[in-house]
Amino acid sequence: MTSSSLDAENRGRPAVLVTVEQFALGSAESSPTAAVYPPGRGTGFLGEHGLGYARVQWESGIAAGVPATAQGIGEVVVRDFGRLLTRRTGDTPPEGPALPRFGSAVLAGISQSAWLVTTLVAEGFNVEPHGGGPVFDVAVTVSGIGNWLAINQLAGEEEQRPYLLPDGVPLTYDRVLTRPGSDPLLVDVATYTDYYRLRAGITAQDPGDGTVPRYDWPAPHAGRTYPDAVVFGVLGCNGGVEVPRNPISYEPYLRSLLADVADVLRGRDGRLPPPAVFELVPPQAGAEVNGLPGVELPVPAVDDDTWQPRGGVRFPDAVVPLGRPLPVALSPVGTSSITDVCGNWGGWQPFDAEELRARYGDVDGYLARYAAALDEQIAAGYLRAAERERMLRHARAAFLAAGA
Repeated sequence: MTSSSLDAENRGRPAVLVTVEQFALGSAESSPTAAVYPPGRGTGFLGEHGLGYARVQWESGIAAGVPATAQGIGEVVVRDFGRLLTRRTGDTPPEGPALPRFGSAVLAGISQSAWLVTTLVAEGFNVEPHGGGPVFDVAVTVSGIGNWLAINQLAGEEEQRPYLLPDGVPLTYDRVLTRPGSDPLLVDVATYTDYYRLRAGITAQDPGDGTVPRYDWPAPHAGRTYPDAVVFGVLGCNGGVEVPRNPISYEPYLRSLLADVADVLRGRDGRLPPPAVFELVPPQAGAEVNGLPGVELPVPAVDDDTWQPRGGVRFPDAVVPLGRPLPVALSPVGTSSITDVCGNWGGWQPFDAEELRARYGDVDGYLARYAAALDEQIAAGYLRAAERERMLRHARAAFLAAGA
């Protein structure tokens, strides 16, 4: 393994690891030292692509006794852990078990932890103190889109907290990447619901002069990790009225993107696919968008028939869908607190059996069109061929479960 992938945690959870490896920790809410990992994971997805793995906690409220005012220290913790993994430090290594040494490092985060990554880079914590170069060579932010945490200088006069401010304006990429000597390659992803809750339209209009690969995915920000009882009951999303949720998953695409990043770091003719951003339009009258005073927030244009977003990365599940993603984001779509998260999920209006038959005929007709869309994505470089059979199996099961 030549590269290390460091997971910036989300509420004490290793969001990237469990997403790409498709397993749940025995103690998902625990600290890194108390987590129970399934046996034999050393040969999992990350290992197959030459990526070592580490996770480190940075957020107050997880470890007992850490005051909220100390949260900014988490950026130093994340930075110095990366330095230890790559030995980019002039300090004597600490006593204890020897750590592996990697030639490069990736810092990755999803949602809240992606905002930590953005904050760390924007505030200058990716700078190696002894040499001035980068600590992390690549930063991968899923649903990062310029959002930042109210810690350290970015908090301003507000109370320090491990979340974005309700009226926090996302940073354009040229405000995140201000240190050419130490800035990482920033790879940023927006999901469909991010345009409605997290103001993804601001950074979509700022491609970073072509230096930031930006990918818009037609999946919702949050998937099926939380059951309906939590989403509609505990959180009260959609007024407490249960509706089907958008089932489109971005897991195969995140694995493919991280595999591409690993190839780039190894220098084996690796390259990232071209950026792909949704076609954007002003929101329709009455659309529920988490707005900002005096700021225009465009949203994706949609297909008149399927209501899937236009442009972006063309997931097969959006090209030949089994339903319409309505409402795009569950209400409310705010960001008033760390528990105000309903807008991360999208609604879903599944096609009935009659409409499915009219569109696709039988399961074989559907799979033929799905496979064609899959192959286009593989040829375009957005999806790895290793995902093909697994996605076809999932598509078959989903179509049959729809009752056509």
